[in-house]
Amino acid sequence: MKNVKTLILVTLMSASLFASSQRVAALGGNVGFWPEDDASWTTFPTAINDLDMVQISGVDGDASASIVWGEGTTWAFQYNEADMAEEDWDAIDWMNIGWGNGTMGATFSLGSQSYDSGETGSTASSMTAFGATFGMPLAGMDFGAGFSSMSEDDGDSNTDDPTAMGIGFNLRRAQSLWLFDNMLVGFSNVSAAQGDATDSAMDLSVDLFTHIPANDNISVLFALGFGYSSSVSNSGAAGAEDMTASVMSLPQATLAVEGDLKDWATVRVGVNHAYLMGTNGDASWSGAYTEMGESTFNMTFGLGFNMGSFNLDMTVGEGLFSDPAPYLVGQNDEPLSSEGGVTLTYAF
Repeated sequence: MKNVKTLILVTLMSASLFASSQRVAALGGNVGFWPEDDASWTTFPTAINDLDMVQISGVDGDASASIVWGEGTTWAFQYNEADMAEEDWDAIDWMNIGWGNGTMGATFSLGSQSYDSGETGSTASSMTAFGATFGMPLAGMDFGAGFSSMSEDDGDSNTDDPTAMGIGFNLRRAQSLWLFDNMLVGFSNVSAAQGDATDSAMDLSVDLFTHIPANDNISVLFALGFGYSSSVSNSGAAGAEDMTASVMSLPQATLAVEGDLKDWATVRVGVNHAYLMGTNGDASWSGAYTEMGESTFNMTFGLGFNMGSFNLDMTVGEGLFSDPAPYLVGQNDEPLSSEGGVTLTYAF
């Protein structure tokens, strides 16, 4: 069976249209904690109504460019760097459009790719992906939902073709509880199949968060909550039984600090940590590490530059802070920007 989990990931990506913010990536990675960020509409599409911008992202591959603008009615268009490699199904966009009417917001994406070598006896292969999101204020909450699907045909009638489908929603509301003043809820369910082989996964997270203004130049985010995920897979072989796994993170925490170095420069640090309890078949485990023995602690650094007419945001490796000298003199072996790349934003 083809890697159905990869297909599930692609399905989810097709629903998160226009995601690009390096600021959020450097501040813990959850855009739902940052309502004012220009990437907020990737989770709550109604936020598209607050944007007028041109944004370009990407370094050394996976680049994208988007434009969002309008009065009364807002429109958005995005274009992604494509690759004919089979592994890059998430870059096959044919159409990426966003829309807002002042209250509601929506996105629509359609991707299609096909190939035929033209050789005698050869067959054509094709793949189609569809994604849509919708958001609006709902009973005093921010609401966003998405749907996506994907299908592939390898052109061989003797083999099974994979399909995948995903749905999800996000809710955010003001909620005064203990140390916190906001609540964020996220849910997703995805499934994939290839012949008799099946794979499905469900994720739920509930977080409380607050922003603490430390002083005029520094702000702090603290979020605390829990998450639950479960998966069921079956190889499809005769007599094969379902393989089930589940993981609960309690608590899961995000701590982020954003501070101004100068009027034109900002430094960012985001930390994630979770205590996990999980099962995989008959096995069970718990601790601040994954089943593979890896720590759940993660730290990300970033820089932001206000260049007057535009903003530049990037995620950077910790080497810049632990040993900055090579970067200052241009003798660094590693690039300044890490895998997250660089985003240029011109707001108007």
